[in-house]
Amino acid sequence: MTKSKKIESFFDHFPPEVAEYCFQLWQDHPFDFIVSKARGTKLGDFRYSPTKGYQITVNHNLNPYAFLVTYIHEVAHRVTYDIHKSKVNPHGNEWKRNFYELFEPILDEELLPASLVHVLKKYLQNPAATSTGYTPLVNVLATFDSQPAIGTRLIDLEEGTVFQLKNLILIKGKLRRTRYICQDTQSGRNYLVAKNAYVQPQEPLA
Repeated sequence: MTKSKKIESFFDHFPPEVAEYCFQLWQDHPFDFIVSKARGTKLGDFRYSPTKGYQITVNHNLNPYAFLVTYIHEVAHRVTYDIHKSKVNPHGNEWKRNFYELFEPILDEELLPASLVHVLKKYLQNPAATSTGYTPLVNVLATFDSQPAIGTRLIDLEEGTVFQLKNLILIKGKLRRTRYICQDTQSGRNYLVAKNAYVQPQEPLA
């Protein structure tokens, strides 16, 4: 694929003002880039295999600004692993520093919306392992969705509330860092659900 064709494909997913910068990151730190199907458990991921090399995936259904944040989050993993391999915490200080340094060149209101730049500057001072763990960022990214999210955020429901997530009927339990421990009403199995996940509240169990 020629450079021009690759650039065009980037414009399909990133805000156009920063698409070329994101493409340059791909050239500077090569990896297999996959735009993935939507996944309920993660927005993107980074993997390394001795046989397949570096791979980054990002969910296709993210709005351009959420896609951008997820992409740079994963590129920061790529850079960190290249330097330290698996000798450091995946979301430790080395990754946090690289995440900030990769984002810093485009933290500009001429390139990104002022509301997003304002939140990102605070978030990147000490970024969480997942962007869904930082409510101000979740809220500002949601404003760029073409369609509003359906349902209620799990964090806004009381403990013990019964809710539906995909084909599961769960009971909200205790918060563990950025996710709630929720119990399946049928199997009794526990699931970790992101605190900002949108769910469908259900009638209390009889």
